[in-house]
Amino acid sequence: MEGTFNKIMDLRNEKLFDTLYETGTCWKVTKEPLSTDDGKKTGSYGLFRSDNKAWLSTVGERYVPMQNQELADIMVRIQMRFGGDIKGDAMGKTKGQKVYYQLSLEDYNINGDTLKRHITCLNSHDGSSSIGFGSTNTVISCSNTFHKAMKDLSKFRHTMSASERLKLAVNEFEKALILDDNLMLTYKAMARVPADQTIIANVMQKVMKINPNDKVSETSTRKKNQLDGFTYAISKEFENKGNTLWGLFNGVTYYTNHIENKGIDNLMTGSGYKKNLIAFKTIEDQLMEKGMLINLQEV
Repeated sequence: MEGTFNKIMDLRNEKLFDTLYETGTCWKVTKEPLSTDDGKKTGSYGLFRSDNKAWLSTVGERYVPMQNQELADIMVRIQMRFGGDIKGDAMGKTKGQKVYYQLSLEDYNINGDTLKRHITCLNSHDGSSSIGFGSTNTVISCSNTFHKAMKDLSKFRHTMSASERLKLAVNEFEKALILDDNLMLTYKAMARVPADQTIIANVMQKVMKINPNDKVSETSTRKKNQLDGFTYAISKEFENKGNTLWGLFNGVTYYTNHIENKGIDNLMTGSGYKKNLIAFKTIEDQLMEKGMLINLQEV
């Protein structure tokens, strides 16, 4: 029995080591008091990467960062239970304000499009968000990525024990699996419904924040260029995926992924994430009105 336990621990430690190094997150967050130029302590603290001393954020005295190693260890233990491969990265201005790890699920097919599916765990070292799980899907043919975080995330308190955090993480992971399954059903419904001019205009107005009463002549050159890019993206995905709500949604994700092209951080937490989510919600509401989405469990 002891030999089996030791083998499991050795495997877990090996997987943890590989995860930290392969994702570039093998560094600690150090917390140091900040002082004025004349040496007086400010009462605030700076968070820094231990490897290159890069500044991450300014926090208060009570803030305790959750180290990458602890979060990666949680994902490795989930991986040992559920299977899949782990990837991840550090994001932000100095590559460390946010860190994410993703566990792969089985691929899914929507009308000939292969989706790479992942459950993502995201943590911030700048106080912008708490630890949270969500679903991240990428359409292989066009490399469009859509991330959807879960609602009402449980809070990982710094006072929790390691076993309590693991139990909570597994619970959040299982809820994220339900979220991802529901997304697949929504995508399939999107692929069955034609996109008419009303929903196209509705999505464009909400995503691009267009006032339908504005005159074209009064629209700025920058806004016109954005709208041209958005229209091109929609047309391109209609051509590739058909004139359906699935094609419309992929037009939006093509725009945020490849035309705005501000990186994975933007797609997970920034303006790209918000645009994609607005489009998804608008199209989802359309499907609900048509009775195409019934009894889906909301997460």
